[in-house]
Amino acid sequence: MKSNPTSMVEVAEKAGVSIQTVSNVLNFPERVRPKTREHVLGVLKSMDYAPNLSARRLRSKKSSSIAVRIDSNSKAGDQPQGLYSGFIQDEFVYNLVEAADRREIKVITYTASSEEAELTKLERIIKSRDVDGLILASTRKDDPRLKLLNSMNVPFLSFGRPWGAPDLYSTSNPWVDIDGQYGTALATKMFLERGFRKIGFIGWESKPGKSKRPESVANDRYSGWEKIIMEFDNSIKSIALKELSAFGFESIESGRKAIRTLLNQSPDLDSVVCVSDTMALGAMLELQKLQKDQILVSGFDNSPTSKEFGFSSLDQNLNLVASGALDILMGESGNEIRNIDFSVEVTNAHVLLKPRLIAR
Repeated sequence: MKSNPTSMVEVAEKAGVSIQTVSNVLNFPERVRPKTREHVLGVLKSMDYAPNLSARRLRSKKSSSIAVRIDSNSKAGDQPQGLYSGFIQDEFVYNLVEAADRREIKVITYTASSEEAELTKLERIIKSRDVDGLILASTRKDDPRLKLLNSMNVPFLSFGRPWGAPDLYSTSNPWVDIDGQYGTALATKMFLERGFRKIGFIGWESKPGKSKRPESVANDRYSGWEKIIMEFDNSIKSIALKELSAFGFESIESGRKAIRTLLNQSPDLDSVVCVSDTMALGAMLELQKLQKDQILVSGFDNSPTSKEFGFSSLDQNLNLVASGALDILMGESGNEIRNIDFSVEVTNAHVLLKPRLIAR
């Protein structure tokens, strides 16, 4: 049994290629012809080669690390619309670590107690050169973090669109996001196909604005429901839409309150599309308490809660979000985090993924 690690020289000899070719396969795979690359990768695998990552970092003067924020699950209701907390945060970070590990990249997490604290933390992380890039989450309109990272010329990507920009697809902010409008439209269509006709909506406190394009996750998810309702009944008035919708904050109690508001406004309500699983759970529990559990609800996230309580929900495909984020920052292969040349890659730097409806 061999006691010493396999060297790059031994791999090159067995593969019948130069040491530089082996190095390129490991560090710059795009520089190697596909046939040669596959051959060398096969040899690397057969020899159980483990690259010296510390030496690579010293040579490249890069950390081979990426940073992402995490928050305590107990603060879920404190986050803007509860978008990136609890189950979604945990699943996204888990999938990101898995995807990064396949590329031999480390994921470093950080916390921040406020917007100001996060800006200070980001600036310190960048200046310390502890990471090569960052992934932001829970973007909001005119997000100051995007402005900071652009000014510091550091590779970054947001899990969430740069809300408020004139054209989300032409900004120099690379992003990957879930199409909330598509998702809530799917849920609304599902209820229509099942014969429901008085379909309400429970959303976050950020109510629909006058802009024709969504300016927040809350608006995005509302607009999917609104679009299908108006297509089904093109005579519906704005006052009727208001009577069919209620808004609150990300909590079970807020979901309970919202469904009571909806029932007061529309006593003949027969189903409800909810902005999240948390709000859906609150609505469902209140409906059971009022003995109106014939009214069905749907959520958004496909969390364990939706599975346990048996209501329909939208799965965000977080494994695709995580791998897609690294594809944008690093290309389809390789392990070098880089700034994106928007004159060449603009169409590859913005990825909008469709959620899957899990009907129950």
